[in-house]
Amino acid sequence: MKRNRILFRLIAAGAVAIGAVSCAKKNEAPLPVYPVPTPAQVAWQKMETYAFVHFGLNTFNDLEWGYGDTPAETFNPTNLDAEQWARIIKAAGFKGIILTAKHHDGFNLWPSEYTEYSVRNSPWRDGKGDMVRDLVNACRKYGLKFGLYLSPWDRNHADYGRPEYVEYFHNQIQELITDYCDSVELFEYWFDGANGGDGYYGGAREKRSIDPDTYYRYGQAVELIRSRFPDAMIFGGTEPTIRWVGNEEGWAGQTDWAPYKPGDNPHYGSPDGTEWLPAECDVSIRPGWFYHAREDQSVHSLSHLVNIYYQSVGRNATLLMNFPVALDGRIHPLDSARIMEWRKTLDEQFKTNLLSGIEPTVGNTRGLSFKAANMTDGNWDTYWATEDTVTTGSAEFRFDTVTPVNRVLLQEYIPLGQRVAKFGVEYLDTLGRWRPVVTEDTTTTIGYKRIIRFETAAAKALRVNFLKSRGPLCINNIEAYLAPVLMVEPTIRRNAEGTVFISAAPGAKIHYTIDGTVPTTRSALFREPFRLARKGTVKAIAADPTLGTVSPVAARVFDIPTAAFSVVTPAGEKATAAFDGNPSTAWYLLLSKNRELTFDLGGTYTVTGLTYAPDANRWGMGPVSKYRIYMNDREVAAGEFSNIKANPIEQTVTFAEPIKGNRIRFAVDATADGAASASFSEITVLTE
Repeated sequence: MKRNRILFRLIAAGAVAIGAVSCAKKNEAPLPVYPVPTPAQVAWQKMETYAFVHFGLNTFNDLEWGYGDTPAETFNPTNLDAEQWARIIKAAGFKGIILTAKHHDGFNLWPSEYTEYSVRNSPWRDGKGDMVRDLVNACRKYGLKFGLYLSPWDRNHADYGRPEYVEYFHNQIQELITDYCDSVELFEYWFDGANGGDGYYGGAREKRSIDPDTYYRYGQAVELIRSRFPDAMIFGGTEPTIRWVGNEEGWAGQTDWAPYKPGDNPHYGSPDGTEWLPAECDVSIRPGWFYHAREDQSVHSLSHLVNIYYQSVGRNATLLMNFPVALDGRIHPLDSARIMEWRKTLDEQFKTNLLSGIEPTVGNTRGLSFKAANMTDGNWDTYWATEDTVTTGSAEFRFDTVTPVNRVLLQEYIPLGQRVAKFGVEYLDTLGRWRPVVTEDTTTTIGYKRIIRFETAAAKALRVNFLKSRGPLCINNIEAYLAPVLMVEPTIRRNAEGTVFISAAPGAKIHYTIDGTVPTTRSALFREPFRLARKGTVKAIAADPTLGTVSPVAARVFDIPTAAFSVVTPAGEKATAAFDGNPSTAWYLLLSKNRELTFDLGGTYTVTGLTYAPDANRWGMGPVSKYRIYMNDREVAAGEFSNIKANPIEQTVTFAEPIKGNRIRFAVDATADGAASASFSEITVLTE
């Protein structure tokens, strides 16, 4: 009997895939279009947003990827409060928290019985602290789900690369899920993708390479997890139930299929995918994943975070937002204030559903149980469906009066598969003409949720046209909103000569300061670019002169201008793009000819460090991963830019002590992607 059911499932899948007519009777549910999600995957996608917390030895040593040799004694938060994390994360609307219980440096945030490299040997709470336990208790108290991140790579463990380490790794998985997850729901387990390389390895200080697909015995590891938490999502490894979206910037593709197969672009998935692997978008609220005081002025802007929501949850993915907990053991006030602004803004943008209760007009339905009114009844488990042979159609919504609208939200009933491959949204204007709200090349897939933003339209009606589908339509929700205009903070940049440019939305007035104070509408009015040929901080706001509203504050810290910089080697190169103040341009150093960029500062300065940014454009390559820095031929810094391939942000190198000089040599020892050229988008120097 079981065999017959499996055979029927396979036949049904093939029939729908080739467009054959099923035997389903009118008023019966459509057959699934495979692959389809498990109930656990559906429940996970309904979470939509949840939080990451990165905290550990890296926090106290100003690192992103610790080498594994940092003493446990340096971990010492003075006011750690996991309940503060949970309160903020809960208030911001997130449904759970994933904790980095062990990052690549191997340091454990719980007193594991399998290693001494843990909080047990730190001064925090006299060695009696337990960060994992604290957060489990906080999640239980505030009704949040709990997730675990345990890095497979361990740069501290002496046996890494040998079979003994894998036993240690599995023992720690067992320890965490048994001793800590008895009172909370484990909703996700993270196996990070960074594996093997340079490390401390118990003092060996060498490079160790492994084959991650076989070395970690992921199959056994996942069995351990599923033995206690069969519904937990698995990120990474060889048996994932969700997929990495392919970047750490928080965006999925305009086209985003949950079906996926090996070789597919993780941004987009594929309608031909053989597994249901929906995308998760991971991104930090700051440039880095761990806390760095220098990034206090670089918390992502409100408008940027709002865009991230629309480009993740609004594109059939989930959003995993990281909070880098500060040195005192609490989420920084700047981060908490910004995420609360974000929550308030989203609540305002989705406050009133303009389609609630409206029964749309459709051209086809497969029966009363699948009527058009199901799309606006507020019940996720009811849906409008067409007959088996009908794979296109329209849903039209008529307003009683002309109604301004600028958002449309659509959802498919994904338990039966993801179907829509192309759709369009139109509004009926006051002259009775149907007009598209956006171009159709941006309206492809829907999936669990798709949100379309467009310029406010005065609409007498809305119409959604479903133009291409992998089977009969199954739409369970359509909503529309009039979102308030979001005052976006200005953009500030400075060119090589020291001229500052500030821009904002058309019609906004820009007010700014250069003395570090917070600008108000009484501050100087920006009328034209101005010179700041020295160190300084520029802050600016955009103000709506009609409504009296103002944007969040934008801030940029500048050091000495770069116009006087000149390239010494490679001889004959100007490398202008590396010093022009424009992050969209980049210069490439061909490593087969020269592995060093030497430049003269055009004067003598007391230098404390420098910043380096790789080419972060979509098709950029060659981010420097290992480097040496020389000042007047004296080595002043060396190291690695951890995680720069996945997160190509500006990197800061701080010298051990200030040094006076006029010439800097930047030696490239390796690029993160193995490219033959190293990219330099921007280099600046930091001076006293």
